[in-house]
Amino acid sequence: MRRTVAIAGGGPAGAVAARVLARRGVRAVVLEAASGPTDKVGETLPPAVTPLLRHLGCELGPGGGVTSAAHLPSHGIRAYWGSNEPGENPFLASPFGSGWHVDRRAFEERLAAAAIEAGAEWRWGQRVVGCRPGSDGAGGHWRLELAPAGEAAGEGASMPRREVLEADFVVDATGRRASLARRFGARRVRTDRLVGVFEVLQSDEPMADSTTLIEAVEDGWWYSAPLSGGRLAIGFFGDGDLLERPLLQAEPGAWRRRLDRTAATSERVEGHRYEPAEPLRVLPAESSRLDRIAGEGWIALGDAAAGYDPLSSHGIASAMGSGLYGGHAVTDLLGGRREARLAYLDVMERNYGTYLELLRRHYARERRWPDSPFWRRRRAPSREVRR
Repeated sequence: MRRTVAIAGGGPAGAVAARVLARRGVRAVVLEAASGPTDKVGETLPPAVTPLLRHLGCELGPGGGVTSAAHLPSHGIRAYWGSNEPGENPFLASPFGSGWHVDRRAFEERLAAAAIEAGAEWRWGQRVVGCRPGSDGAGGHWRLELAPAGEAAGEGASMPRREVLEADFVVDATGRRASLARRFGARRVRTDRLVGVFEVLQSDEPMADSTTLIEAVEDGWWYSAPLSGGRLAIGFFGDGDLLERPLLQAEPGAWRRRLDRTAATSERVEGHRYEPAEPLRVLPAESSRLDRIAGEGWIALGDAAAGYDPLSSHGIASAMGSGLYGGHAVTDLLGGRREARLAYLDVMERNYGTYLELLRRHYARERRWPDSPFWRRRRAPSREVRR
């Protein structure tokens, strides 16, 4: 009998897992709450992601499966970190060529298309509002209640338009909120309180510089990277409990005052006449993980399993990697190979531990503000807090 896996969330992790499952003969049903593709803050993919994209049939650039004007080549990183002079990290020596400044909407559309091409079912505008053991009990057979994304949440509510989906396995790819895993008793564990305040700017005179710019400041750091169509993605990262309320409420004046106090970042914006193109967004950016990322009949992928500091450039790459490993693990579990759960847990735990150590070392390089609470916290031993 063909087995059914329900995947809550259609981001990079969910899309890759769906493709893997479909290619291995499993019925993969992606339940994405959004009614269609949405615009998201852009992200830079390092060259090392190219082999994974090639494996998925989604390689960017000439010769790959995707050639899109929506994505710009990235030739390196310039960082004012630990010094008032910039450090350069060019991608020229990479065997995989350049990195990419991706248009998230176009990129995720392609990942979804690759999953559908492999045979996955993709359902836009459907949200999981209930999930409980089905007719097979707690051994992995689930009964999911679905509702259109615009309807109110809450099990037991009167929703005549609800649909029921029975699945042999469920996958949580709902991002940092981990909505399914939390239903199963998992809790979020974080090591910091980092948040990001993002904006997309537009210019009729965009810069030719293709590098990602990182600039450390007294209470955090700035990121900016060019996007297609003359746009610039820019973000400030700091600890939410240390930042002023107007900034956390996405007040443009507070944002502008902070930007004006930067050196290289403000020069990049002012020098090319960039103006706001989209509203400010405030999003969580802390390092965090679930205390349980798999259980009987369920597994968590991507940001639901572990969220990464954007400084690491692990975001999309780690999400796709967990989708790849998780998709194979679920297929093996459905085939009776119970050791697949331990193998997946081992890979995810080792990857997250390595990431935390590398992140600690990188933050430790910045010592220009020894009395700053933000930087002092990052020199202290990390401590996890459950929430």
